[in-house]
Amino acid sequence: MTAKINAKTIAAQKNREKILKTTLQLLLKKGSTNAVSTSDICNAAKITKPTLYYYFKSKYVLLSEIHSHLIDEEIVPILNKALQIEDTMERFSFIIRSYTKHIYEHPELRILIHDSLIIKDKRFKVMRDEWKKVYYVLRDTITKLKLEKKIDKNIKHSQTALFILGMITWITYWLDFSRQDEASEIEETALKFILDGVKGIKN
Repeated sequence: MTAKINAKTIAAQKNREKILKTTLQLLLKKGSTNAVSTSDICNAAKITKPTLYYYFKSKYVLLSEIHSHLIDEEIVPILNKALQIEDTMERFSFIIRSYTKHIYEHPELRILIHDSLIIKDKRFKVMRDEWKKVYYVLRDTITKLKLEKKIDKNIKHSQTALFILGMITWITYWLDFSRQDEASEIEETALKFILDGVKGIKN
């Protein structure tokens, strides 16, 4: 009996993962949540709608799980490690490099981040709150750098944090994601550009 239960659980997990992966591929292909219907998902995954709704009560539940998984697996570890770095400039550099790498490795973020801002669903409010944690850590790090007189004292910490995250996130719109060999170069370019900006370039 236990073996049968385990086999059923494994099969269910595989089905869930297949649906999640298929949905993610469709999002990348079609470019937006609104362009992907439940019928599209069922056709691509070769399942019926009752099967889809057995695992996910709605399309938004499905999308929020994709988003939640990405945050848990990628964003939370970055934040936890960043908060353990005592040197402020080192922490700042780590956040920039790590977030850039994260964006580089996940082109689907162009869609997921946008959706988290516009979809009026309580689950996506939770997602927005999770993304704000990145902003808060970066903002507070910038504030501390100003106090330590390591960057331009005249920059606004909140605006600067938003500009930085916005610039890095925008990478998803122009980057050739097939060129993984350029990942480290993109990270270093982003870091240099941002450091020059916050420190203040002297003529």
